[in-house]
Amino acid sequence: MTKVSRIKVDSQHLGYFLNNFWTTLTLLENKDQVANFLKDILTHTEMKMIAKRIQIAKMLLEGYSYQAIKNYVKVTDATISKISNILETRGEGLKIAIEHLKNIEKETEKNRMRSNQDLKRKYGI
Repeated sequence: MTKVSRIKVDSQHLGYFLNNFWTTLTLLENKDQVANFLKDILTHTEMKMIAKRIQIAKMLLEGYSYQAIKNYVKVTDATISKISNILETRGEGLKIAIEHLKNIEKETEKNRMRSNQDLKRKYGI
């Protein structure tokens, strides 16, 4: 489990630190830079936790049941409930990110289908 230091940080300093974090993310120019940055700054466990939360949110927004999410993502009902509550009470950033992700997935699928059609035409498959 990820732990936060017990040594309290002044809220003004913490605000500055968080602002630097958000700014750093926006300055990265592509997926490779973001991936390298996050690999450097997050532990493997933290990355897995974030990736699972994103998948849970995606599946909830697509209408999957808790049981289906539990079986696919391998998480507890409490974790799913936490993400569900976020989506219901605030979650705008998460919803926007998931919408972008779904658009990219659709575009990738279209390109894959186009490639398959090209192969069929070229090779008569």
